[in-house]
Amino acid sequence: MNPFQRAGSFTVAPYVSNDRIRSETIDLTGFNLDFLPDDPRGIYLVGGAVRDLLLGKDPDDIDLAVAGDPGPVAATIAQKRGGSIIDLGKKGFGVLRVAAPSLTADITPLNDQSIEENLRRRDFTINALAVDIADARLVDCTGGLSDLEQKTIRMVSSAVFAEDPVRLVRAYRMAAMFRFCITPRTRTAIARSNHLIGTVAGERVWAEVLKLLTIPTSAPTIRQMADDGLLVALVPELKPAIGCTQNRFHQFDVFEHSLRAYERLEILLADADGRLAKRIPADEMANVVDHGAIIKYAALLHDVGKPATKTVDADGGLRFPGHAGHGATIAATISRRLRLSNRQREAAVTIIRNHVRPLFLYRAKEKDTLGDRGIIRFFNHCDTLTLPVLVHSLADCMAKHHRLQPRDADFISFCHRLMADYGNFRKRQASVPPLINGHDLIHVFGLFPAPRFKWILSRVNERRLSGELSTREEALAWVKTQIESQR
Repeated sequence: MNPFQRAGSFTVAPYVSNDRIRSETIDLTGFNLDFLPDDPRGIYLVGGAVRDLLLGKDPDDIDLAVAGDPGPVAATIAQKRGGSIIDLGKKGFGVLRVAAPSLTADITPLNDQSIEENLRRRDFTINALAVDIADARLVDCTGGLSDLEQKTIRMVSSAVFAEDPVRLVRAYRMAAMFRFCITPRTRTAIARSNHLIGTVAGERVWAEVLKLLTIPTSAPTIRQMADDGLLVALVPELKPAIGCTQNRFHQFDVFEHSLRAYERLEILLADADGRLAKRIPADEMANVVDHGAIIKYAALLHDVGKPATKTVDADGGLRFPGHAGHGATIAATISRRLRLSNRQREAAVTIIRNHVRPLFLYRAKEKDTLGDRGIIRFFNHCDTLTLPVLVHSLADCMAKHHRLQPRDADFISFCHRLMADYGNFRKRQASVPPLINGHDLIHVFGLFPAPRFKWILSRVNERRLSGELSTREEALAWVKTQIESQR
């Protein structure tokens, strides 16, 4: 009988690991492998699935290593679970994936290797674990069980990063995910191998980075990556930010400020149900949370344009004219290299390009030149990314000094008011139909569809929402004035 078919737990048989005999219990409540062949000899559950079971978690998917041809095993799983078989293999390395409604299983042949040889070629010891299905024997030849107990990320061998450099990022991602520590020897090996990350396909690197950014408490790990040189190896465009001093409003150089902005942003997002929720409607707050990983990505890059735009005034003051736009251009290049999706790239670039706009609005308020139309124009310009931009601005401001300055505290209050105003703006926008549309521009004024349509309708909408225009006739009169003045 397949031991995994029994409900509850089972105790694996003793196995020599680092000259010690270990016997461990894996909780298999609600988890079984009844879809495997009736004779499971030569089939091993390997890697992350074993790790997760030992941590008391149900695996999201499973990996199997098979002595012999994986085809029959894959066919059995597909037949029992109603799935399809996908060949993921490359030349000389066959991998079959069974994709079923409630299961994803990758089956890899051992190719005349022993299971121990297979495990010794894996990345980290906590992933180099296997269970022999036939006799419920835990196979641990690298000390992974001990590292799990000690909450440690340790490389299996010094060759793991040269064999697959994406593991450089994966080490930190796993450390953040499990809240484990990377061993000093492994961190040293990473620092020596940082240059290899540039040889990896961008989409593979981004897959690991995105998983890291999605973790709510990743800031300490990001700082470790910076300390070990991997962050700059990953994004060389950040190197000029190190030691790039700023003006009197900033206590830290550009690089340190960016790391602190990331840290503050995680704190803000973690409190999404607290202070922010009092100012932002639930559906809008969900949009902010959904963009959390990209807002954090933007926080790391938001000032990447500062070193190239740095100027010194006659009185010695430092300025960074146009740094947001220049930074957005650099961020777009980085994002294309890392193969972000179009939606992800556009969101990050929009946040970076507009991250100083709330500050410009605040300065206008200080000068008593800020009207409703200016605020509405900001809302229209940033559209659904308005709140992500504002949350980013809060983190950016909080990361300027060790302690919040009085002017910064006033700016934060201003951003909070903008958040509340945006919620009201969205309600008004949804409840009041537009005064005119493109058909009016064509039939009333004889205009042909062109890019200025959007500009005209946007300006009419701004005046409608600010109360300057309230009827169709008023809107048409305003458009007529604009057309005549342009002619």
